[in-house]
Amino acid sequence: MSMPQIGVELHGVTLNVSCDFEPLLDYLRELLQSDVRPVWDAPDLDVTGIWRLDPPIAGQSAFSEARGAEGFGTRMRLADDELVWFDTHRDKDLQLRFRRCGGQTQFDVDYWYHPLPEKLARYPDYQHRKFFKLARYLVHFPVAWHLERTRGWTAIHASAVAAEDEAVLVAGPGGAGKTTTCVGLMARAGVRLLTENLLFTDGRHVFPMREPIRLTEDSLALLGDGHRRTLVPLGLGGGAKGKSLFRLPDDETSRPVRAVALFIPRFTAQGSVTAIAPELASELLGATNRLTLELNDFSWYTAALDLLWPAAGHTVRQSSVLARLTAQTRCYALGIDRRAGVEAVVERVLECVGWSQSAVIRSHEACA
Repeated sequence: MSMPQIGVELHGVTLNVSCDFEPLLDYLRELLQSDVRPVWDAPDLDVTGIWRLDPPIAGQSAFSEARGAEGFGTRMRLADDELVWFDTHRDKDLQLRFRRCGGQTQFDVDYWYHPLPEKLARYPDYQHRKFFKLARYLVHFPVAWHLERTRGWTAIHASAVAAEDEAVLVAGPGGAGKTTTCVGLMARAGVRLLTENLLFTDGRHVFPMREPIRLTEDSLALLGDGHRRTLVPLGLGGGAKGKSLFRLPDDETSRPVRAVALFIPRFTAQGSVTAIAPELASELLGATNRLTLELNDFSWYTAALDLLWPAAGHTVRQSSVLARLTAQTRCYALGIDRRAGVEAVVERVLECVGWSQSAVIRSHEACA
């Protein structure tokens, strides 16, 4: 019996997602919305999700073994064109399989759902939290890997806004002030939000990950009713505690934009902006990525794929993307004095970028 299935398209990458648990597939439909397509005849990627209520047999993989598969360390089994990762380090209930069959790249995701009663009591949306996390393995990670291999894109942990075809990036670890700064910028006429969490870059242009936007009530209050209406609410739970999920209008995520400035924030006793060398900014971006849970998980994920399908020069090419981005972008250390408020930070950023209030308003009127 065939599983229910949807087609998906992200940044021109096509994939079919099958799942034996209809509520999870329904969640993906609502999460992805306009990126959902009819099932593809020949997608770039084929993904299957298995939602398990009973545990796999102890000591055995959830997947049938390929012919010739041998143990690869203590956590994997490896064959000529297949890798089974039955102990994924980060989640003992998650198993992954990567393979190629008849030229089709396939990803299998097996998850054993067995929540403790105290977890369900603490998080009423606990199942949706697991759905949200699995969306990475079912959709975003396969697409991101494909974009790395085929276009040379790399992911960055950053919030970003744009005015016309220019983008400003604010990158840093969680809680550093990225989202608040970008939401403050977005409150200015003519400035639109690209992403609040993850983005791709090819070394010059930036592209949103096309994942949901997660905002707190404090961030929403900065926008006011007018700008808040530019965000499309998602009636879904599971994103993060105390945050609501939104998506951006489709026309605001499709236009290519080039990075003109990169800010790396930290909290300081006094507000400041200091230019930093591109080489230093590139190192800081790399460190931020490694400290970010989603991208750290993605790094483990792609490492397994690199074991199965190594590509000569791939690691060097990926590291050069951040260097190209910072070499062509003005880079700054942004000191945020929390006592001075968001407006002071926004004014410093606008002054550095050269987005004067009048120019930003003209951009807004031209796009209206």
